[in-house]
This record gives sequence, C-alpha cells and structure tokens, in this order.
Amino acid sequence: MKKCLIVSKVPFASFVGKLNLKLKTNWSNRLFCQDSWPMRKEETTKQKKRELKRKVTLRDVATVAQVSMSSVSRVIHDYPGVHRDLRSRVEQAMREINYFPLSNKKRLGKPERQVFCFFLTNRGLNVAPHSKIMQAIERETSRRGDLLVYKSLRFNAETPPEDLNIAQMLELSDHLSYGAPIGGVILTGLSYPNLIQALEKLGIPYVVLGNNYVGPDELPKDAVYFDGYQGAYNSTRYLLDLGHTNILFIGDPHIGWFSSLHKGYSQALTEAGLKPIAQTKTLSDSFYSNGYLSVEIVYEKTDQISAIMAGCDEIGLGAWKALNDRNLSVPRDVSLVGFDDEDYAAFTVPPLTTVRIDVDTIGRELINLLYKKLSSPSAALPVVTVPTVLIKRGTCRPLVTFAEFPK
Repeated sequence: MKKCLIVSKVPFASFVGKLNLKLKTNWSNRLFCQDSWPMRKEETTKQKKRELKRKVTLRDVATVAQVSMSSVSRVIHDYPGVHRDLRSRVEQAMREINYFPLSNKKRLGKPERQVFCFFLTNRGLNVAPHSKIMQAIERETSRRGDLLVYKSLRFNAETPPEDLNIAQMLELSDHLSYGAPIGGVILTGLSYPNLIQALEKLGIPYVVLGNNYVGPDELPKDAVYFDGYQGAYNSTRYLLDLGHTNILFIGDPHIGWFSSLHKGYSQALTEAGLKPIAQTKTLSDSFYSNGYLSVEIVYEKTDQISAIMAGCDEIGLGAWKALNDRNLSVPRDVSLVGFDDEDYAAFTVPPLTTVRIDVDTIGRELINLLYKKLSSPSAALPVVTVPTVLIKRGTCRPLVTFAEFPK
C-alpha cells in the first residue's frame, strides 16, 4: 500500500485537479472545433442572443406600455384600425425593453381573419334580446369569415376601471380564438362609464348598445340604439286612442332603456293633458317580480288603473299575474302593453300586445359600425337608431263606460 502511494509522487488531490483541467480543456476544444462538433462558436453566440431576446415577453411590453396584451398583439400584427397613439406607445415600449417579435412571416402582418368579442355585462345570456343580438352578430362575422367570442362580466358603477381586469379577460379570449388578437369589442348588457374608461385606456376599439348605457357622462358616440322613446310614445298613444286615461307605467328610469321608454310615455300623456302615473322603483332584481309587486303597491292606493305600459314583456307578465290574483281580467278589466316582443309574447292567452325590437338589425348595425371604426379609426361615425314597431295583439281593448250604452 505504501509503495503504491509513493509511486505516484503526486498528491491525490493535485492529480484529480489536473485530470479535471485536462478534461475541461479537451471538452472545450472539442466544443468549438469545427471538424469535431456540428455547432460553431458563432452559431452558439447567435443562439444565446436569441434566447436573451425571447426572455422579454409580450406581457412585458403590455406592462410597460400600460395596455392589454391584445393591444400589443394588434400592433405587432399591423392590425387595421389601431390608433396611432396606441401604436406609438407599444413601439416605444418594445424599444425600451429590446423586444423583438418573431420574424416568422406567418405571425406578422394582417391576420387571415379578425376576431371580435361579444361582451355582455350585468345580464345573463338567457335574456332574449341579448342572445338574439349576439346570434345576429355571429351570422355577420361568419359571413365575412371572421370569428366571434363571448365574455360576460358583472360589476357596479363604483368599481375602479383598473379593477375590472378587462385585459386579463381579453387575453383569455385570445386563447379561445387560437391566438389571434381581439380586434374589437361589442358592449351589451348594462354598461357604466368605468368600463368605457377601461377599454379606452387599453386602446381596445368598441361599440355600444346605447340604450343599455347608464352614467352621468354624455352617451357613447360609437353606439347603436333602438328607438325606445318612439316605441313607448306610440304604444301610449294607442292606449289613449282606445279611451284610456289612467295608464300606469312600470319600469325604473335609472336603468338605461327604461329611461327612454318613460320619456316617451310621459310625453304622450303630457300632450293629452294627462298626468303620468308611474311606479319607477326597482322592487326586485327579477323583472317578473318587479311587475307583480308594482301592481300590488299601486292597487293598494287606487283601483282606477285601466291600462298598464310595462317596461319589458317580463314585467308585463308579472303585472298580469298580480291582476289575475285580484280577479282582474286582461283585457276585459285592464289593458296591457309590453316591450321587447319576446318569443312567448305571441303564445300567451290572449297574445300579448307589445313593442318589437328588431334585434337582427341591431346586431348587424353593431358589427358593421365596428368594422367601419376599424377601417377609419379617426372618422366621426354617425349614431345609428333602429326603429321599433308596435305589435297589436289581444291584451288591449277600448275602454267602455256605462254612459256609452244606450238607455
């Protein structure tokens, strides 16, 4: 054992150290030797640079520019309708953090199809007008070869815009649309100014169903409206022509679309020299229950109501049930007019007289307005108003008094 140790004449640690050094040297020489290794030193350096560049992500650019990832994606893809201020912010952020998008031609330039988001706020998709509007939009986008995705959000008017997390929601929609950026948003449901502010800050193009916008600020310019004012005015005039003077309106004017209905109703009565009778408080989150409770409250004070103008068909059904519970018949004792013309309105007994909203036209006008906005982002677009139509069915009749009968 001792002879073995003496033969080496080199301490074991030193021997191992020299061996490691030799191995490292050989490995290093082989790594960068052109003949013995397929990767050249220059290629390795380029690869490292590419890896460093890819460490900066799309999310980093969005954070620096204070916009959504969808907005960054639209700039990189040279998406139509991107505002120059948004493009400038994104490009400046890319320069600041040395972000270089992939050079794959398939990833750059205008996408083969555009992607839009149907954004329903503070309402369920089971509400017929909204679901039908979405179907109309989907038909139009499909006809053009584009894609529509759906997102919903519930929030209140006091929520700070930055707390709505709009960017994250639309980034998720990007995945649903196979990575293509969201080109624009169609806002329906109940919308408040904070949502508009959030979208504008992120630089996301949008259009609005204007009747559903609630806020102290001026109404959105890029909007489509159904003419609720004229629809309510015409239906109230119809009841007046039938001889009714004590006409009750049910609907909270603090809710966007009920506001225009209440104004049309009030105007018709004022022109006739009559005083409006309205139950404008929201008594329940359910429209049906609100109609029922409103009739209960009003009839505790007076039984002289001869006709009811309901803010929507569902309110009308609730009011109808309350009248039946009081042994009052529609239309024998009380005439009833709804609003929306939902599918079931034609199949009640008797069929419900109501105001029809042309949801197909509204859907087409909304998406066409968004297409125009994308093609001409700085152009002032006209506000679109879609007419409404009174559908006369079986829940209204002339008011008959005993004085009219022959003696």
